[in-house]
Amino acid sequence: MKIVRTIAFVLWVAVTALDLYIELDPRFVVNVPVKLGFAAAFVALWSIVFPPTRRHMGKWLAVLFVYYVWMLLNILFFDNAFGREQMHYGINLEPFHTIRNYVRAYNRGYIPEIAMMNLWGNVAAFAPMGFFLPSLCRPFGNLFAFVPTMFLMISGVEVMQVVTACGSGDVDDLILNLAGVLVTWLVLWPLSRHINNLLRRNRYDS
Repeated sequence: MKIVRTIAFVLWVAVTALDLYIELDPRFVVNVPVKLGFAAAFVALWSIVFPPTRRHMGKWLAVLFVYYVWMLLNILFFDNAFGREQMHYGINLEPFHTIRNYVRAYNRGYIPEIAMMNLWGNVAAFAPMGFFLPSLCRPFGNLFAFVPTMFLMISGVEVMQVVTACGSGDVDDLILNLAGVLVTWLVLWPLSRHINNLLRRNRYDS
């Protein structure tokens, strides 16, 4: 078993280094299936190196959270895989304006693939926060604490994207981001609550 973990650790380091290299090198555009492949390999290998047992659940989950945050920041501010170089940026404060345009274009059959990628990408981007935050931090198990926090976080990201010219400031992005994260929180709340209770018992036992 020790040999298996050693091999898995070497592969985990290699996969992580390769992922960082191609994501940060502007010569490469890493599409979504490849990103998901790297993420799956990262989780699988890390789970062999550091199994998510009751004793180690907190550290195991924390590393996955850090990896997710890095991926999210890369996608939001640096990555060109979502057509960043092809898009024109601006500010939209009219709710459902962008979403309505996407739906109309889709119904007419000429919506660009990149637009649909951005539409569903906005739903998925912050969704893991609906699991990680309440699992790692008990106050976020309360919806009335979680939703305002996410609202402020996502609003801050929208402002930063405009200020740094890395994206548009779109209220529809905020709506889609919140929708994705809220659905995740509601669906996975029993699991995240169980994990948080487990982490609290570990702290009391140690």
